[in-house]
Amino acid sequence: DKLWRPVEWFFNTPSHHRVHHGSNQVYLDRNYGGILIIWDRLFRTFEPEGERVVYGLTKNIDSYNLVRVAFHEYAAAWRDVRAAVRWRDRAGYVFGPPGWSPRVSR
Repeated sequence: DKLWRPVEWFFNTPSHHRVHHGSNQVYLDRNYGGILIIWDRLFRTFEPEGERVVYGLTKNIDSYNLVRVAFHEYAAAWRDVRAAVRWRDRAGYVFGPPGWSPRVSR
C-alpha cells in the first residue's frame, strides 16, 4: 500500500500514481511527477491517497476510436474557443487551467 516514508516523499510510488489516474474531484489534476514526486510537492499539485480512487474520465466519450480518445479534449477546447465572444475568454480557454470558464458579470 505505502512505501518507506523517505521514498514516498521524493519518488512517485504506486499510491501517487493511483491518485494521478483518479477521477474523484479531490484527485483531479494532481500528481504529475513522472519519477520524482518532489516537483508536485514544490508546485502544490501533490495529493496523497486518502479516499478510494475511482478511475476513469470525468465525462465519458462513448468511443473506442483511438484517434477520438487521444484528441477529444483538443476538439472540446477548440469548440469552446470558437464559441467565446471575447478575446480574453478565448485566451482563458487556451491558457487557463483545466475546467476554466469565463466569469459571469452581474
